[in-house]
This record gives sequence, structure tokens and C-alpha cells, in this order.
Amino acid sequence: MTEPLWDVAALAEFLGKPVSWVYDNHAKEAIPSFRIGQQLRFSPTEVREWMERKCRTTTRATHFTP
Repeated sequence: MTEPLWDVAALAEFLGKPVSWVYDNHAKEAIPSFRIGQQLRFSPTEVREWMERKCRTTTRATHFTP
């Protein structure tokens, strides 16, 4: 069974960020999203995968040991 899509408010709650942050950063941060009409929607699975990739990239960049 597929999880229901998140709207901006649901994603903001999941991330612990304000709704305004989601609107300001969805494109800049490359958060996987799409539009239904004029409304943004997010796949919970894709968002979790994006977070894993983002965290791995950040961890490698900040904890590099030669």
C-alpha cells in the first residue's frame, strides 16, 4: 500500500521546519516534489530517500579524513 502524499504543512511538520521554509527551499534544496494543479505535493518515500542522500553527502563533506 502506498503512503498518502504530503502537502507542504505535513512535510514541514515532518522536517520540524516552518511552512515558509518548505516553500523557500523546496527547489533550492532539491526536495523531491511535484505539483497537482498549483499545490506542491511530496512523496514520503522520496523525501526519506532524499534525506538519506543529503545526510550522507553532508557527513562525508564535514567528516573527511585523508
